[in-house]
Amino acid sequence: MRVTKHMLANRLTRINAKLNTEYDLNNAPHYGGWQLTSNQGSHIVQHRLSPREMLTYLDGIIFGIDSQKWG
Repeated sequence: MRVTKHMLANRLTRINAKLNTEYDLNNAPHYGGWQLTSNQGSHIVQHRLSPREMLTYLDGIIFGIDSQKWG
């Protein structure tokens, strides 16, 4: 499966809505891929990952948020 920018953006939108955050993704393939930042890029939340790794990372955050409902 090919990971698209749209897939990553959808997951990030869900995370920002549920956590009331302003995280952002930026892509620089020559530096290693996607990076998750907050505060308009001034704080790195997750260093650069490949698209598939970033998708899995974001899915993990969503899973953790959803798991809190049951805990």
